[in-house]
Order: sequence, then structure tokens, then C-alpha cells
Amino acid sequence: MGLSLAEFQHIIQEDNVLIIDTRDENIFLEGYITGSIHYKPSIIQEAAALGLFKFDQPLLFVGDDDHEKIAIAYFEKLGFSHIKGYLEGGYPTWSAANLARDLVIEVEVDELAMDIPFDEFLMVLDIRSEENFNKGHIKDSVHIPLLEFVDPGSFSELDEHFNIYVISDNGDTNTLAASILKKEGIHNIRIVQDGWEAVTFLKDKFKIEVSKTKPSDDEAEIL
Repeated sequence: MGLSLAEFQHIIQEDNVLIIDTRDENIFLEGYITGSIHYKPSIIQEAAALGLFKFDQPLLFVGDDDHEKIAIAYFEKLGFSHIKGYLEGGYPTWSAANLARDLVIEVEVDELAMDIPFDEFLMVLDIRSEENFNKGHIKDSVHIPLLEFVDPGSFSELDEHFNIYVISDNGDTNTLAASILKKEGIHNIRIVQDGWEAVTFLKDKFKIEVSKTKPSDDEAEIL
């Protein structure tokens, strides 16, 4: 159901409403409705399986090129019944009204490599699965798998004074993770373009660790 801007704003005032932005990742990075979460239709089923949203949660959608309608169809197929509709005209409608907006900064992996030695407050946040993390990760990175994002308590060590760089497997879930973190009030975030794939391409510029079990100082070895 298409919603006018006034109708959309009214529904936002309801408790526990989640705004889902389905636009292309590169467009989303340039600006989005404050508090909304980025889901590409291609990862919605995975995100639902991880429990990143609740079946009884009211949902609003923002998109373009009918992406929001595709997303709504996915959610309905998965059994979500509290779909409130989508914003007519998409994000441009919101932006034109000069309402609250946010953005996510994306950096190339070589920028991360250059910053690590000089920024004492830099934190690499690796959101990959434990299996992939154990196969290789940047030394001293913090591991919070995406599946743990369902619990805001998992972000307790992500203090605002850290400069946080988010790494996923190939960049597909970076914007999802970053938008969740920002919704939880953690704003000093950058995402690493192409994720771990980019790190491995320039692995000679990083200290990479591997571990057979859950990483610890005793178990990790520096390659």
C-alpha cells in the first residue's frame, strides 16, 4: 500500500516500527531516513532466518524501481503480517521535505591499511560467521557475527570514541550492519568496500590471524 508522506510520518510514531530501505547500496550510502535499516531483497531471507526482525514488528518500506514492492512480497511470503506499506515517491519524497537523514561512509581497503598504524582508536569490526572469522581475520579485530545483531547487548564494547570499520565477507551485508549500528546510536562507523575479499587481495598490508577455535590471545597465530 502506497503511503503519503503525512501517512508515513504518522505510522513512524507507533511503537517498534521498523523502516526498511531496499534501494541499491550505493544510493543508500548517499543518504537515508534516520533510523531505517538497509536490506537488499537478495538478503532478506537470510536476514529473516537470523532473526534480525520480528514477525510481529510493524514494517514500513522505502525504495525505488519497485524494489520496495519486491521486498514486501518477500516478507509476506515469509509470514510477516504487520506490513504497513511503503512511502510513495520513495526517499526523494522524504529528502525534498528536508526531514531527518543520515548517511554511511564507505572506504576502500587501502585506506583502512593506512589508518591502522596511526589511529589508536581504530576498531575493525568483523561481522562474518565464526567459521570464516577463524579461517583468517585482521589482528586485534572485534568479532560480532551478524547473527548476534539481534541482541543490542552485543554492541556493549563498541564505544562511541572508537573509529569503527565494518568488514563482512564481500560487502553485501556491510550496509545492513552499519544501519543497524546507527539505529542503536553507534555513529562513528565506516564500511570497508568489498569486505574480506578486498582484505585478502591486499593481505600483505595487514597482520592476519587464523584460529582453529574461538579466537583468543593464546590460540591465534600471526601469519
